[in-house]
Amino acid sequence: MLPIVLIHGFPLDARMWESQAEFLRKRGMHVITPDLPGFGKKTPLPREQTSMEAFAEEIHRIIVQEAGGKAVVGGFSMGGYVLQALLRAHPESVAAAMFISTRTDQDTPTAREGRLKSIEHVTQNGTAALIDTMLGKIMAKQPTAAVKKRVKEIMANQSAAGIINAQLAMAQRRDQTDLLTKLEIPLLIVVGAEDAVSTPSVALGMQAHAQGGAAMLVQIAAAGHMAPMEQPAAVNDAILAFLNTVHI
Repeated sequence: MLPIVLIHGFPLDARMWESQAEFLRKRGMHVITPDLPGFGKKTPLPREQTSMEAFAEEIHRIIVQEAGGKAVVGGFSMGGYVLQALLRAHPESVAAAMFISTRTDQDTPTAREGRLKSIEHVTQNGTAALIDTMLGKIMAKQPTAAVKKRVKEIMANQSAAGIINAQLAMAQRRDQTDLLTKLEIPLLIVVGAEDAVSTPSVALGMQAHAQGGAAMLVQIAAAGHMAPMEQPAAVNDAILAFLNTVHI
């Protein structure tokens, strides 16, 4: 099995993948969980240079240097946007793709306006209000206190600069829906049954756009947008089932 690269979401870092990394490593797999620029321990890129494409170039560099040039790549939420940019720029580096709690369309004008207002608020007041607002949207209807606390801890560790840059990059990202029709690699789509951000209907739309519907779709019960942390065992099982079908 080729190395597995897992790309975190916003505003998180590689720690969101702790359960998946441990699960897969115990089964002898080489798992790489990088921090994107501006998150975790990574210095932000200059604001004008921050984009999904720039993040994708960083992931490509890691795949070349640490994975021998080719990997199975998974992206969660914003990490899925990065994975899409990677597939467009460097398709040869991705042997199979896992889209987790993500989507391929670009921001609507309303969503883009919301990001810009959020950037203004973070610039003036810091990240606390953004985090509290997000926590109210990304968890299942009845999240466990421990998971909610862990998600909040990771989010609170992120810099305002990294958050602002990523918000701008997401607001400016392109629609990648057409990319799905061109991919000839194994695809996995994972969605929380209670995801209000990238909903099950969005996941079904992604599957429909894949070549001949040739994508494995798994819906995770009792999970919102944060499925890998809310229901790690179910997400781990979905990833393993997918990897067992990938002969590379």
